[in-house]
Amino acid sequence: MSFVKRYRYLFAAGTGILLFCSFPSVNFFPFAWIGLVPLLVALDGVENWKMAFRIGYVSGFLFFAGLLIAIALLYPYANIFTTLLGYFLLVGYTALYFAVFSVLVYHLPWQSRVLFPLGVATIWVSLEWVRGWLLTGFPWGNIGYSQWNYHAGIQIASIAGVFGVSFVIVFFNAGVATFIRRRHEWQKELVAIIAPCLLAAITLIYGYAAIGKSDNIESQSIEIALVPGNIPQLDKWNPKKFPSIFMKYLNMTEDAAKEQPDVIVWPETTVRGQVLSGEWANYNNHFKQMLDRIGDIPMLIGSTDPDALGNLYNRVISVSSDGEIQGKYAKMQLVPFGEYVPLADFLPSFIQFSPFEHGKTHNLLPIKYVADVSTEKQNLLVGTSICFESSFPNHFRKFVKKGADVMGILTNDAWFLGTALPELHLAMAPLRAVENRISVFRCANGGFTCAVDRYGRIYTRFVTPKTSDEFLIADVALSDGKTTLYTRYGDWLPIICALISLSFIIYLVIKRFQTTHST
Repeated sequence: MSFVKRYRYLFAAGTGILLFCSFPSVNFFPFAWIGLVPLLVALDGVENWKMAFRIGYVSGFLFFAGLLIAIALLYPYANIFTTLLGYFLLVGYTALYFAVFSVLVYHLPWQSRVLFPLGVATIWVSLEWVRGWLLTGFPWGNIGYSQWNYHAGIQIASIAGVFGVSFVIVFFNAGVATFIRRRHEWQKELVAIIAPCLLAAITLIYGYAAIGKSDNIESQSIEIALVPGNIPQLDKWNPKKFPSIFMKYLNMTEDAAKEQPDVIVWPETTVRGQVLSGEWANYNNHFKQMLDRIGDIPMLIGSTDPDALGNLYNRVISVSSDGEIQGKYAKMQLVPFGEYVPLADFLPSFIQFSPFEHGKTHNLLPIKYVADVSTEKQNLLVGTSICFESSFPNHFRKFVKKGADVMGILTNDAWFLGTALPELHLAMAPLRAVENRISVFRCANGGFTCAVDRYGRIYTRFVTPKTSDEFLIADVALSDGKTTLYTRYGDWLPIICALISLSFIIYLVIKRFQTTHST
C-alpha cells in the first residue's frame, strides 16, 4: 500500500470529486456507490488521528465546495466579499463532518470483518443526522439524495428515510474498501463484501417490487394548477415592479382557471399578506375581481405576512373562492443569515432583509373538497413545506402524520438561477414523497415546478425559468390514509446509529484516559 500512502490526499480528493459528480447537475448516481472507497482506502494505516482528520477534511472540502458554489454567486444580492466569506465558512464547517468521520473510522479495526463496514455506515449516518439539526441544521449533501432519480434505489426511504438510503450506500462502499485493503486475505473478508452486496440487492429488489405494485393502486386525485411566475429575484425586491408582477400572476391565474382545476397555487413570497387581508384595498379589489372571474376555485398562496405586532412571517395562506382566508402556515425552519440572523446582536446580516419570525406549529391548510362531491368530506387538508424546509425529513413527515391529504412545496429558487442549486433542491422532493408515500406538488419561482407521485417519480413536465409564461396542471393523487414506518417513527435509524457511535466515542475516551494514566 506504499502507493496509497504516497498519494493519500489525491485519494481523498478523488472521494470529494466522485461524490460531487453523483449529485446534480452531473447526476451520475452510480459514483456514490464507490465514492467513499478512495477515502476509506487512504485512511488505512495512517500514522495518527490528526492525519486522518486532514485527509477527511480534504474530501469534505472539495465535495461541499462544488456542491455549494451557488452560495458564492449570491453577489448580485449582497457584497461579493460577504458572499465569499459565507461560502467558505459554510464549506469549512460542513467539511468538518468528513474530518470527524475519518477520525472515528481511523479508530475502527480493519480486521473486524463485517463489523468494519457496519461501523463505517453507522458513523456516517450518525453524522448526517447530527448535521441536520446542529446549529439549526444543514442537511444538504446527504449521500442518499444522490439516488433521487434512481427510483428503485430510494424506496427503502419509506422504512428508514433518506438515512436508510445513505446507510446502504456507505455500507457497500466500506465493504468494497475492506475487500481492496485485505485482498491478500480475501477468504477471511468475504463476509465483509457479501453482506453489503446482499443488503444492496435486497434494497433494490424491494424497490422494484414496490414500484411494480404501484401500477395496480387506484386512488382519488385532485387537479392542481401551479403558477410559478418565475420572477427574477432583483425584480421581486423592487417595490416599483410589484404592480406589474401582481398583474402577471392575476392574468396567468385566469389562464390556468380555464382548465378548471380544483385549486390554484402561487409560490413562496408571491405577495404581501396585506393584499389578501384587504389592508391594501386597491390590490385586494383586483384580487377579488379575479376570483369572481375564475369561479369556484380556492387558492394556496405564498406570502410575506405581518402579524398585528408587526412581526413578519413567511407564510402559505389558504384562500377560499370568495377571498376569505381559511388558514395560515408560517415557515418554521428559516434560513440562517438569509431569513434571520442568529445572534443578531453580535453578527452582521449577510444579506440585507427584514428578518422573519419562526412559525410555531405544523398547521394543515383546508381547501374546499371538490374532487368527489359524493363524499361527506368537505375539506382537503394540505401540508405545505416552504423552500428550505423541504430538506428536513422529520419536519416534513409531521404534516403527513397529522393527516395531510397531499403535500406541497412552495419555494423561491430565483436566488440561484443559473446554478445547480435549484436542481439540488428538487432532488429532495422525491425522497420526501417516498418517505411518507404521499404525493407532492412543487411550485417554484425560479426553479423546477412539477408533481411527484408517492414513489418518487416526477410524472409531469417541468416548468422552469426558461418557460416563464407557463403554468402546470397536475392530477395529484390523494393520500390513502396509510402511514409508512418512517412517517410513524421518524429518524429511528440515525438515532440508533448515533447512540452506537456515541458509545464508541465514550469507549475511545475511556481507553485513552486509562492509557494516559497507566503510563
